[in-house]
Amino acid sequence: MKKRITIIEESGAAAEVMEQAVKILNAVGEQYDHHFEISRLAPDSPPSYFTSDDKSTIAQSDAVLFSSDTAAKAIKEAFQVFAIAQPVTVYHSLHHLSPLKNKYSDGVNLLIYQEPVAAADEKSRQRIAQSAFEQAAARKQKVTIVEPTNDGVTTAWQQITAAFQKTYSTIMVEQLSVEAAINKLLHHPADFDIIITDTAAGNYLFLQAAALSGTPAMIPSVLATETTSFFGPAFGCSTGAPGKSQANPVGSILSVAMMLNLFNMPEEAHIVRTAVNWTLLHGFVAKDIDIVNNYSTSTIGDLVSDFIRGSIPGFAKGENMALQKSTII
Repeated sequence: MKKRITIIEESGAAAEVMEQAVKILNAVGEQYDHHFEISRLAPDSPPSYFTSDDKSTIAQSDAVLFSSDTAAKAIKEAFQVFAIAQPVTVYHSLHHLSPLKNKYSDGVNLLIYQEPVAAADEKSRQRIAQSAFEQAAARKQKVTIVEPTNDGVTTAWQQITAAFQKTYSTIMVEQLSVEAAINKLLHHPADFDIIITDTAAGNYLFLQAAALSGTPAMIPSVLATETTSFFGPAFGCSTGAPGKSQANPVGSILSVAMMLNLFNMPEEAHIVRTAVNWTLLHGFVAKDIDIVNNYSTSTIGDLVSDFIRGSIPGFAKGENMALQKSTII
């Protein structure tokens, strides 16, 4: 299969984690006989950022990869983003980093859909609901609507989800206030599956959910428009300081897995996630996870791509790893 992917080139740590995403794309392409045609954009500095030529290149792409907060902000300003989706997973091997006890954090695997702007229009909400219910049908059959308390008033989200329930009759829909949702995140986070919320509540809920994972750098995201989807780490990397190969590339790598799902490549997405889980399980982690025994950005990318290629056994024995550990400065 052939796909066109545009990469937003940046500097510093953002460039380093992006190169790991490219490694994963190359490995997947080799193993599954796909051709990923990559175009690289070097946008201007804000406020212009994307030129008309950049936008033309993006319009011809099947997806776009980014890696910094600067790029994410520019995307929201330059394109009509109708939804932000961010999956949050607590990995068993990283339970010790979660602020919750294992019995509360075990099994957390939720997906937050957020309106990108206040008072999104009905068309955008319809698109969010459609995607959310499709995901819920393939997951734990549950959608939670989180809104500010509005006693006695039927909200737009309630009307929209009620309509979708007629089609997705097996999916349970739960309505929670922001306060109740935060309380549930602290005590029963694994009960959540799909969350739909507005921009203000979504920002706060996502920060709370991200804290459960132990490190925000692990979380991928997608900014969806009517024509193109933009994938990148939910908490983008710095573009200013020179890179030291210490940034955690997992959020960027898992963004590639999200993109592969969009391309209807579930097996390929699964192997990327399995490879990430393998590195975490065997302690091949970045400095934000282990300040003493950590590995460089490029080494983690190499490990994930080698796992995908099926050539990981030599690394599993610890070969060639000592010289690639990150230096603590």
